[in-house]
Amino acid sequence: MLVVIVSGALLALAVVLCVVWSRERLVEPALPGPASDAAGSASAPTAPRLRRHLDGLRLYAWWVSMFLVAATASTLLVTGAGGRLAMRLLALTSPEATGRLTEASATVGEITFEGTLGFLVFGALPFAFASTALYLLVAPWLPPGRLAGPTFGLAVFVIVSPFIDPLRSDNVDFDIVGPGWLSVLVFAALAVVQGAFLAAFAGRLSRSLPLMTRANWADTVLPLVLGVVLWPLGAILAVGALVTFSLPRLLPWFLGVRASRAGVIVGRVLLVLGVVAALPAFAASVVSIWGR
Repeated sequence: MLVVIVSGALLALAVVLCVVWSRERLVEPALPGPASDAAGSASAPTAPRLRRHLDGLRLYAWWVSMFLVAATASTLLVTGAGGRLAMRLLALTSPEATGRLTEASATVGEITFEGTLGFLVFGALPFAFASTALYLLVAPWLPPGRLAGPTFGLAVFVIVSPFIDPLRSDNVDFDIVGPGWLSVLVFAALAVVQGAFLAAFAGRLSRSLPLMTRANWADTVLPLVLGVVLWPLGAILAVGALVTFSLPRLLPWFLGVRASRAGVIVGRVLLVLGVVAALPAFAASVVSIWGR
């Protein structure tokens, strides 16, 4: 019961933040120009070059911090809490399934700490981190205004859910718990909330998260500690840091292309094509699950 209460409170907080911060939009940082004191130093020929490499690393650290904080928040408040509530709701509407094992070897009707932790690590966390990375990539391609987040959530839901989860039609869990139409509606609602939360939270965070400097490094390095806790992901991000330091112009170039007029047009076309290509499989999964 405690897990259900906490999950409900966390999901309610996520919905409140979606409403309060619904006007927030992702604000990308701009790197300052070369340091004015570099020209007068003894190492003037090499100082601008070093500064360029460090600026590239600072920009990378900002994006990594955005990614880690937003993904962790959405894991706890939406995909984790919301997913746990969805599972509990479907268990309550299927009392005859109590005691049966799901595809993930969980027992229907039982809420345990081990089961909740396993769901967070192997279910909620991967989806939250993947969707956060994708949102930060496609944010300029989404429609302006409050529809950006929900549009993103629904698009990802259509493209991903029939092939991976949560609407994979060959998932035997839909034969155990249900009804199927409720499963479809619940997971669709969670996808919308996830998209809306990412847009609101990332937008708000982007306005309050500064680029790292000598004066604020102690504060700005704190979000990067999450990469140490999640060390497999941290190792990948560390490789990205080495690439960024070696090629400091690569990340600014990519970000500029992605947000340019041509980049936005191409990105929106790719999103539409992805949704259209996935629609047949999505419709087939919904029809299969809805009637169970």
